[in-house]
Amino acid sequence: MGRDVLQRKQPKPALTGRVRAIFRSLGLSLFLWLTAVIFAAFAAYAFLNIRTTSRQWNQTILQGAQRFSELIQHSTHYSMLLNRKQDVHHIIRTIALAPGVEDVRIYDKHGVVIYSANESEIGRQVDLQAEACVSCHGHETPLRSVPAGSRSRLFAGRDGERVLGLINPIENAPECYNAPCHAHPPAQSVLGVLDVQMSMAEPDARLGAARRQAVTAAVLIALAAGLASAGFILHMVRRPVKQLIAGTRRISGGDLDTAIRVDSRNEMGQLATAFNTMTGELREARRTLTEWSGAVENKLQVKTEELTRAQRQVAHMDKMASLGRLAATVAHELNNPLEGILNYARLVDRTLADEPLEPERKAELDRYVNLIQKETARCGTIVRNMLLVSRKSGGTMAPHALGRIIERSVMLVRHHLEISGIRLETRLFEGNDELVCDADQIQQALVTLLVNAVEAMPDGGTIRLSADAMDDAVGIEVSDTGCGISEDALPHIFEPFFSTKTSANGAGLGLSVTFGIVQRHGGTIEVESKVNQGATIRIVLPRHPPPESDTAADEAAI
Repeated sequence: MGRDVLQRKQPKPALTGRVRAIFRSLGLSLFLWLTAVIFAAFAAYAFLNIRTTSRQWNQTILQGAQRFSELIQHSTHYSMLLNRKQDVHHIIRTIALAPGVEDVRIYDKHGVVIYSANESEIGRQVDLQAEACVSCHGHETPLRSVPAGSRSRLFAGRDGERVLGLINPIENAPECYNAPCHAHPPAQSVLGVLDVQMSMAEPDARLGAARRQAVTAAVLIALAAGLASAGFILHMVRRPVKQLIAGTRRISGGDLDTAIRVDSRNEMGQLATAFNTMTGELREARRTLTEWSGAVENKLQVKTEELTRAQRQVAHMDKMASLGRLAATVAHELNNPLEGILNYARLVDRTLADEPLEPERKAELDRYVNLIQKETARCGTIVRNMLLVSRKSGGTMAPHALGRIIERSVMLVRHHLEISGIRLETRLFEGNDELVCDADQIQQALVTLLVNAVEAMPDGGTIRLSADAMDDAVGIEVSDTGCGISEDALPHIFEPFFSTKTSANGAGLGLSVTFGIVQRHGGTIEVESKVNQGATIRIVLPRHPPPESDTAADEAAI
C-alpha cells in the first residue's frame, strides 16, 4: 500500500520532461529577457515622467502663487499710499476667501503682523527664526532684499496637507518715501513682507491622479509590449525553430523530401533556406549514391548492348557486302540470258503475228509470250536494283536546291497519287535549302519513299512531306496514314529482298537502295511506325557530306 502511494506521488516523466523543455526553450528565455527589459524601461520612463511632471506642476503652482501675490500687492498698493488701512484689510479678507488660499499676511520689518485675513493675528510678533522670516533674519545682519530662490516654502498645514508659502517683499518705492502722510526714510529698502499661503490639496490630488495614470499607462503599455514580443517570438523564433527541429528529425529518419517554408528574408529565413539547400544536396547525394549503387551493372549492360549492336552492325555490313558481291555476280550472270530470252520472246511474238494460226491457239501462245516478256522485264528490274546495291555511285556531287529536287520527285508520282485517291500535303522551309549531293540519287530515294507510302494506303489517305533546315544539315520527313509496319519487321526493312508487301510486285530492294543512297551522302535515316496508324521516315542529310562517305558506304554495300 505504501509503495502504491509513493508511486502515485511521483510526477509523470512525460509531464516533467515537457516542463523542463519549456523552461529550456529559447522562446521562453527570449520572452523573459524582453519582458524584463521592457518593464524596466517603462518603469524608468514612468519614474522620470512622474518626476518631470511633479516638477512642472510645482513650478506652475509656484508661478501662479507668485502672480497671485503680485496681484495682492498691486491691489493694496494704492490703499497703502493713501494709508487706508480698512481698505487694505477688506482687500486681504476678500482675497483670502478665494478657493485654495489658506492665509494672507503682511509683516513689517520687525515681524509684526499688520494685516491678516485672520484679525486675531494682527499685532502679533512672529519669531524671526520662523520659516517665513529666516530667509532674511537668519543672518547676523538682516538682508536688504529677499533672494528669489528663498521666497517659497512647503510645509504641512493644520489638516496635514501640504501648504505652499510665498513671501514677497514690499519695497520702499519713491512714491512711498516721498508721500507726505507716512513717508519712510529712503534708506529703508524693505518696508515689510507679504506672506501668501496656498493649499496644495487640489494640485497634489491632480498630481497623484497623474502619477497613477502614468503608472497604469506604463504597466499597460509594458504588458502590451510583452504580449507583442511574445507573439513576435512565437511567430519569428519559436515556430521557425520548431520547424527546423522537426525537419532535422525527419531527415534523421530518412525523409529527405522535407522542405521548410520560407516566410521571411531575415536570419531565420536564411537558416531555413540553408536547411532546404542542405536537404536538396543530401537528396541529390542519395540519388547519386543510389544511381552509383547500380552503376556497374548498368554500365555493363550498356556496354553489352553496345557490343551487341556493334556485332549486329558488323554482321549486317558483312552480309550487305556479301550480298553486294553476290548481287553483282548474279546480275552479271543473269543479265545476258535474260536479255536473250526477252529478245527471242519478242521474235516469237512477231512471228505469231505474221503466221496464220487458229484463234484459240494464237491467243494461248500470245498469253504465254506476254507472260514471258512481263516476267523477264521484272527480272531485269530486279537485276538493275541489285546492281544499284552492289556498285559505287557513278553520280556527281554538286550543289543543288533541295526544294527543286522535292518538286521533281512529287511531279513524278503525282499521277500515281491521283489514281490512288491520296492527298499530298507539303511543307517546305524558306531560306537556304542548298546542299551538296547527287540530285538523281536523292530524287530516286524520295520517289521510293513516296511510292512505298502510296502502296501502304490502298484505300486512300494522306501523305505529309516536309523539309526543315538546320545549321549544317537539312531534314526530309515523309509520313503516311497507312497500315504501318510491325515491330518485328522494323529492324529488317532496309535489308535487301525484305518486303512487307503481299503481292509479287515488290522485290524488297527499294528501301535498301534508299538506305545506301543516304549512307553514301553521310546522312541518317530513321523510321517510326505503329500498326494501323501509319509510318514516318525521316532523312537528315549534311549540307557538305564528308569525302569518305562514298567509300565507307560502298564497302558496306548499302
